[in-house]
Amino acid sequence: MKDTMRSVQRVLAVFESFTVDRTSLRLQEIADNIALPKSTVFRIVQSLEKAGYLVRLEDQQYCLSFQFTRLAGNVRSTLGIREISRPILLQLADKTRETASLHALSGSYRICIDAVATVAAPLRMVAQPGEQVPMIAGAASKVLMAHMPRDKLSALIVDVARATKRSRGELEDELKRIRSQGFAVSHGERLLGISAISAPIYDAGDQVRYCISVGAPTIRMRVNEASVVRSLLTAAADISRQFGAAAIDLHDNMHFHKSAGTTTHRLAG
Repeated sequence: MKDTMRSVQRVLAVFESFTVDRTSLRLQEIADNIALPKSTVFRIVQSLEKAGYLVRLEDQQYCLSFQFTRLAGNVRSTLGIREISRPILLQLADKTRETASLHALSGSYRICIDAVATVAAPLRMVAQPGEQVPMIAGAASKVLMAHMPRDKLSALIVDVARATKRSRGELEDELKRIRSQGFAVSHGERLLGISAISAPIYDAGDQVRYCISVGAPTIRMRVNEASVVRSLLTAAADISRQFGAAAIDLHDNMHFHKSAGTTTHRLAG
């Protein structure tokens, strides 16, 4: 089983070596990209060429074949973010034992698309699918704002600064920090006693229009914050990959360090 998984990972690594900027590669370049011996890569590439997934060009470079266009046409046109994220949201809710939710950006609002809770608890944060919330406060709003195009953010941040009685510079610094660390945390910003942690979902164009969150009573969230962040980042990475984002091993980029006695989590990259 391990050998099979390793073989699959190597094949996928070869495919992912090709980018918009590098549509053709020499054998040595592929080997360098995936950190495998040239002889090993040659066997993989040769098999993929025979199967019709790679084409060898006259200059001995390789490129992806039109097999990928054919396969892409078989993807369900109705496959959306809710269908992709639902199984992962269920796993996240089960693992954290809290409410997991999916949110979308809609103008100056965010909309809850889906929310699940798999474990009964005496105190629970309740997110309602269809709920529309102004982008003023809360972890989900901050994550979505942090990844908005600058022209759209400029118009919105003035209203947010006025509503929260904060300076524009202070808000921009916070959003920059959220982009850097890869998630946002809020305690009682929208509802007293309720906390949330949110992370962005990237699409094939490296854009962020959605985010996922874990919400819980503050008394529980503060105790379990580190483990919730780990689970949330893993879930966000899994959804992003399935939604077409560039395949980045976010698990390897997850660094944990302690500063002034407080555990901080940073998603490198």
